[in-house]
Amino acid sequence: MEAPQRGPTPVLAIEAVPGIDRLEPLDAYQGQVLDLIRSGLADGVDVLDVSGAVADANDSLTRRLLGLAEAHLGAPAWRYRWLALGSHGRREQVLSSDQDHAIAYERPAPTALTSASDYFVALAGLVVPALARAGLPLCSGGYMATHWCHPLEEYELLFRSWVRNPQPKALLEAEVFLDVRACHGDLPTDVLERILLTGGSSGPFRVQMARAAVAFRPPSRRFGRLRSRPAVDVKLGGTAAIVLLARLYALAAGSTAHSTVSRLEAASVAGTLGMSTATGLVEAYRFLTDLRLRHQVEQVVMGIPADNLIPVERLSNQQREQLRTTLQLVRDVQDITAMRYSTSSVT
Repeated sequence: MEAPQRGPTPVLAIEAVPGIDRLEPLDAYQGQVLDLIRSGLADGVDVLDVSGAVADANDSLTRRLLGLAEAHLGAPAWRYRWLALGSHGRREQVLSSDQDHAIAYERPAPTALTSASDYFVALAGLVVPALARAGLPLCSGGYMATHWCHPLEEYELLFRSWVRNPQPKALLEAEVFLDVRACHGDLPTDVLERILLTGGSSGPFRVQMARAAVAFRPPSRRFGRLRSRPAVDVKLGGTAAIVLLARLYALAAGSTAHSTVSRLEAASVAGTLGMSTATGLVEAYRFLTDLRLRHQVEQVVMGIPADNLIPVERLSNQQREQLRTTLQLVRDVQDITAMRYSTSSVT
């Protein structure tokens, strides 16, 4: 089922767009999202709730644009579902988050295959550039509905192939779709989550997921004082690793949870991850997200493109120490994971 809205999203540009061919109000969207984030951080709102609010705003924007695109093209003759993927699927978005989405539609009669494909490709062709105008960058990996636009049955076959034959390329695609979440439309797509869930009981699939989870390594355990480093990429060696670890252990627990925190909690309850370890990773993810989001707010305010490189010299002594222990925790869990699943990718 489509996730319920968590209350009104205070981004006025969304409803101000009068038509899919009149997108000028979207020029104000990113500034309003920035205000939403700054207000939440200033008011002491949990940073993960702030990140979730950004995803909710992007949900509302996407639904608005899809509604306008449908009105422009004519109502679709086939049920479909716009699927949020990646950080959007997890409701964990920051200012540097790009577009990750797909379209699944019900298979039409053979005589209408071309018409259905043409319609949904055109739909994506209207919405994707509109999202880009609103400040959501195009996905460099191509995980967007302009490319990922297929009948649901084709996704089912593809998902089953990922689980049964988890090769590196297949694993990369599966990782993006493991965060799949229904965003708009009325086509039931729960079958996709059920297929991916079977990977939790598949030894080869879990091993491949474990290898991915230990691939993004924080700085060496011998990094000593962080002050000697000009900057630390808190996504590449921090949040990305935690996301992958949470995904692995939740999958092994048979959980369909979407967010990193709920996945870690599900893994803890099921016993696939120790309670103290899960709690530590939740706090690590919260701390790194806070650093990341505050850093990106400063960059955007100064007119600098948002990135994930935190200048170490700007951190307090307490923050440096917390960052050091946070990254060490991630490495420790990766080491345990590597031994537990007999991976060979830890360096």
